[in-house]
Amino acid sequence: MTAITPSSTTRPVRWATPVHFAGATLLGLVGLAHLLVVHVFNGDDGAAEEVVNAMSAQVTGSMFDGGRQLSVFGLNTGYSVGMGFLGLLFGLLAIAAAHGAPGLITRWSLFNGVCVAAAGGTFWIACLYFPEPAIVVSGLATLCFVAVLVGGNRYTA
Repeated sequence: MTAITPSSTTRPVRWATPVHFAGATLLGLVGLAHLLVVHVFNGDDGAAEEVVNAMSAQVTGSMFDGGRQLSVFGLNTGYSVGMGFLGLLFGLLAIAAAHGAPGLITRWSLFNGVCVAAAGGTFWIACLYFPEPAIVVSGLATLCFVAVLVGGNRYTA
């Protein structure tokens, strides 16, 4: 089986790579904004949130028998920071991968499909649980990745 070299076997579409980069940047911005707004520049919590924080800090449990005891507050904070960090890094990884291997930006590729799934999943979760800016930005990222998936560079035989 011979390797396919993207430069000689694909018909490039000028807009595909910048649109992919835009989608990746938008998705990474959702993660970065989450980390900054929720965990860095959050300010003081309101009275009701302080009560919830205190109660969740007192409720502990372990995932495994004899395992590490973790509070609900700690688990929630860890999930939140972890998901924001992963959102940021997914955007950076999608940019780095496409920059290092431009042949990934092809019509109906698995790479583009995963980008659509990540952005679409983020958009769906944003519609259910996040404020409007996260909905708009993740929706635009999804549209960027869908455009590249459907109309990106084509293999020529």
